[in-house]
Amino acid sequence: MNQLQGPNFERVTISSFDIDGTHLYIPIPEECNGDTQTADSKVEALDCDSTYDVRDPSYFLIKYLLKSTFRYAAIGNELEVGRVRIEADLLKVDLLRPQIFKTNFSQDDFIGFYFSILKDDECTYIASINDKEKTDKYLVIPKSIEEIKELKFEGASWLFAVSGYAEVTKPYRRFITPITNNHILSIMVSIGGFDFGSVELEQELVAEVDQYILDFIKSIRIDYSPETLAEIQRVRGDVTA
Repeated sequence: MNQLQGPNFERVTISSFDIDGTHLYIPIPEECNGDTQTADSKVEALDCDSTYDVRDPSYFLIKYLLKSTFRYAAIGNELEVGRVRIEADLLKVDLLRPQIFKTNFSQDDFIGFYFSILKDDECTYIASINDKEKTDKYLVIPKSIEEIKELKFEGASWLFAVSGYAEVTKPYRRFITPITNNHILSIMVSIGGFDFGSVELEQELVAEVDQYILDFIKSIRIDYSPETLAEIQRVRGDVTA
């Protein structure tokens, strides 16, 4: 039985982005418009560093596309009990893709690449915590490729994992999918609240929210450019428009 009421996805505003001929459509409930920020709809000059908002040479070049917040209340109550923060970014893979991985469109390569990202995150967390007892207790990170889930919706193949340092905040959920052979769409989801009452109740509410997050990811539509679609079909042969 559902215990939460949140944004109405029957009434949405579609945020659209043209990324080198690939069109991305993200539905945002109208009531969340005040909590939503978006970049310009046309993302041009993908090979130009100035296109990106984050240009740290030790990490991916990042173009912010959309940020929004979904708020949830208990059914029958107007009081907010938790919120979900959504951040959609375009990441340029460039030289940070390990040499052994040749293409974003190969399932094995892409899963291996995502796992390498998570391992880098793990090293960063461990270096910043410097406390083995806390690391063992609070660090949430996939320990093997098998813990990364593949989700297929409407012709797009997403990878999904839960990771983070859970001493203060809940681990984040990150969904990624290739946009070009050198660019990744990353949907980072942060959950806050839902922590009143018993531990069991909190777990139930977070599980319900996770289903809403999954429904949101399913609602994102990607229309690949003809060139990108042809490359996907050449490499994998299992993705259709």
